[in-house]
Amino acid sequence: MKSTLVFFALLMPVLVWPQSARNRAVQVFDLKENAWISEINPLPIENSGPFVSAFVKWEESDNVLISIRLSKNGENWGDWQTFVRDEHADPGVNISELMFIEPEIRFFQLGKIGKIVAPITIHFYNPGFTPEKTPENPVYALNPVDECTCPMPDYQNRNQWCPSGDCPPNPNPSYTTVTHLIVHHSAGGNTSSDWAAVVRSIWDLHVNGNGWADIGYNYLVDPNGVIYEGRGNNVLGAHFCGTNGQTMGTCVMGNFTEVTPTENALSSLTALLAWKACDRDIDPQGTLFHPSSGLNLRQISGHRDGCATECPGNAFYPLLQDVRDGVSDYQQTVCSILAAGEPADPAPFTVFPNPVRDLLTLQSVDPALAAFDLEILDARGRVVRHIGFSAGSSLEIPVSNLASGLYYLHWQSSRSAGFQKFIKIN
Repeated sequence: MKSTLVFFALLMPVLVWPQSARNRAVQVFDLKENAWISEINPLPIENSGPFVSAFVKWEESDNVLISIRLSKNGENWGDWQTFVRDEHADPGVNISELMFIEPEIRFFQLGKIGKIVAPITIHFYNPGFTPEKTPENPVYALNPVDECTCPMPDYQNRNQWCPSGDCPPNPNPSYTTVTHLIVHHSAGGNTSSDWAAVVRSIWDLHVNGNGWADIGYNYLVDPNGVIYEGRGNNVLGAHFCGTNGQTMGTCVMGNFTEVTPTENALSSLTALLAWKACDRDIDPQGTLFHPSSGLNLRQISGHRDGCATECPGNAFYPLLQDVRDGVSDYQQTVCSILAAGEPADPAPFTVFPNPVRDLLTLQSVDPALAAFDLEILDARGRVVRHIGFSAGSSLEIPVSNLASGLYYLHWQSSRSAGFQKFIKIN
């Protein structure tokens, strides 16, 4: 919607309710006319982080479009941008997806087409910058449940993605027995300089917008492949059409209506789902009755499989069979490697540098060891290279042509086997 959205302007009283003088504010606009543009308003909170996130709420009305345009100086304006209803909202609740406002913006105007009788509220949230130095990602042991050998992948816990403590969890969570793994996209933007700040903004939308007790998803994955703990393991979520029992919801952050997720995001999603499928003995290729919805669902499903929504996006949804296949392959390769000997057997070589950009060096730690076979597996468990390695020597492996992300060095000799991780960076 361009700036041709110019009707007659009607100045209306604006109430500002700052929930937090530092990072959150709400404004209320009482709209009476079918076509309306607000007066010029200053952004009501300091725009001092990587962005300010915004969303609007309005009463149920047909054919209503609410738009915003932004300005750095109150004189030169960008195009009108229409707020899109959030597909994860509760039935009957009109709340928009997040919109991200650049740090330089200081003024905004709202516009509306269509009849609406109740006020519109617009919520602003400044997530702040994520500190550069956060606690190191924990390395999790093998999951002991039912002798599952799939590792739980590293993730950022709440203290890491919200180090200020302003994003508290539900103090009284409910738990569920997971039988179905539900995949989402967040919509919104596909790029960010601070994805932890995006997670905080999603938390704000879900808690201060939807009124939920916590962020709706159990886990989130950003385009770099970083996993974030939302509600966490086996906690009842708020993400699947109001029928959340027996589900784990994972949100791949980004809008995948026209583009697909990054390989790093898909790799981390695969590892996460493989761990949970192993944990709960879920068949990645299976179909099972889901009592909460009354539907027969694939045990790895998309949000749209439960109700009328495009989530996880028209470009991503057709890839879910690839995700199911990837989870199966991961279990048969990486998880089988773990079962074969790691972490009990130490690797017969050291690896450096790690992370690596161009050339990975392996140095034997015991000249007496015999030669062994070596494979490089990607984070989804697929063999990308096979190499022979003689003990008592060093080996340089060019990796510049590998995509960035997590890889495994799988080694096997006549006496032992195991794997080591390395990270490829660009």
